[in-house]
Amino acid sequence: MGIMSSLRRRAVAVAAVIAAASFALAGCSTQQNETNGSGVSDTNTQTFTPADGKPTATLSVASGSENKEVAAAIQKAADQSKVAITMHYMGSLEIMNALKKGGENFDAVWPASSMWISMGDTKHIVKDATSTSTTPIVFGIAKSKAVELGWADANGTTKPVKTTDIIDAVKSGKLKFSMTSATQSNSGASAYLAFMTALRGGEGPLTDADLANQTLKDQVKTLLTGVDRSSGSSDWLKDMVVANPDRFDSMVNYESLVIQANKTLEKNGHDPLLAVYPADGIAISDSPLGYVDRGQNLKSAFDSFAKALAAKDSKLEFERAGRRTGLGGVLAYASDSKVKESFRADWGINTDGSALKTIALPAASVINSALNVYQTALRKPSWTVWVVDYSGSMYGEGKDGVVKGLNAALDPAQAKASYIEPGDDDVNILIPFESEAHSPIKANGQNTGKLLNEAQSTEASGGTDIYLGLESALEQLPDESEAAKYTTAIVLMTDGRSETGSRSRFESDYKNDNLDLPIFSIMFGDADPSQLKELATLSNAKVFDGRSGDLASVFRQVKGFN
Repeated sequence: MGIMSSLRRRAVAVAAVIAAASFALAGCSTQQNETNGSGVSDTNTQTFTPADGKPTATLSVASGSENKEVAAAIQKAADQSKVAITMHYMGSLEIMNALKKGGENFDAVWPASSMWISMGDTKHIVKDATSTSTTPIVFGIAKSKAVELGWADANGTTKPVKTTDIIDAVKSGKLKFSMTSATQSNSGASAYLAFMTALRGGEGPLTDADLANQTLKDQVKTLLTGVDRSSGSSDWLKDMVVANPDRFDSMVNYESLVIQANKTLEKNGHDPLLAVYPADGIAISDSPLGYVDRGQNLKSAFDSFAKALAAKDSKLEFERAGRRTGLGGVLAYASDSKVKESFRADWGINTDGSALKTIALPAASVINSALNVYQTALRKPSWTVWVVDYSGSMYGEGKDGVVKGLNAALDPAQAKASYIEPGDDDVNILIPFESEAHSPIKANGQNTGKLLNEAQSTEASGGTDIYLGLESALEQLPDESEAAKYTTAIVLMTDGRSETGSRSRFESDYKNDNLDLPIFSIMFGDADPSQLKELATLSNAKVFDGRSGDLASVFRQVKGFN
């Protein structure tokens, strides 16, 4: 089909990202991080050193991203135990897979929910896992929207809302919300399981028979059509909503992250989110910390840190950050002034444990089946345009890495292992580019073989013009009549500094058409972070750093965001 040297835009959207930058938190912690287009930190690794600077040991912890919000509690425990802690923030699926591989190099795991330990600890290496705090998964809805829906009054007092009420709001077009992927993040998985359990009714956890109930699946699928932005990270989802409150007015997330979001929203003069607790079933994150026994002889250090984390000083910091530490989901330090500042009734926060109608978690095998059903049949279909650099600098190792990454994300057999298998209604489009954009290759559903063959056979040569590739991508978005059926994204992969002659035209097209879809960027080789950050600022998305490590793993992470 040849090369397309000039392309016009089309209406519908795109959004992007994050570039590397660094800063330090207060206390004795250090971070390695990225910065998103709105200037919000997105930290992947953080080390907490005891105040005296003389740790007796260092523990490496695989942790959910939501634990960034409890840094003060971790620092208190590090000081008290004299144990240094290196937190590696990642998705729930990554923690589960690390356990399946024998724990990799981690000394402890701290996921958002015990279910990821039960699913991943097939080698029985996790010892003494204990809940550190709890937080329910709720709807955070802008106050004005909640009042409009009839779910709250002008004082912020919320009314009982059932899952069927949420479906009705979605069907009427009155509610769209952001939510993490159920197969990549605990908040999304827990919400999904709670939705399905509540809609089924009755007592007890979900079963395989429930997953075969077509009426039940149709209800859940209808509810999930309300998702207008997906994410692989709960913390990043919160940051996205905070940075763009006029665009995103509803999200499914942890109560603690709704609280953190509100502190920033009100500081910036915006409408707070009201916490809405589904009245017929809610999931609770129990945030367990467990020792990973690889024979490394650090159990004594772990015990010291875990004991300090359960002490009053740390528990108080948990509650000040919006977590609950009392039995049954109540607050242990409700009289503390800073705890009161977090658990505010005018934000819809209900501190009565009886208000949390908690679902029973299914068996690990049922959860696994439920996640596969979500990925292949129930989630909103995705429309992803892959804009891939095939310039001369990609010859050899660079191209091989990209092809491997595309196969990890789009080959059904490989993708299934990471719960990112293409669904029947998914659309994937490949646009190779160098100094010009090549003709697009489209794949529907699981029929990705031709696209992947083209990715392998395309030669790497020429210069680099990411903007012509992106112009071409704008021509491949779904028609306006179909756009609402999909979560749509552009994924840009580049290893070099781009020519800029086409930048102004692309940016003008994007702005003039009021596009509102993410451009996720994967940066590797000698890619220019500043160019990708500009795209991020333009489009509310994220830059993934593939410069050191397994590109296939990075591609899987990106796919988890759409």
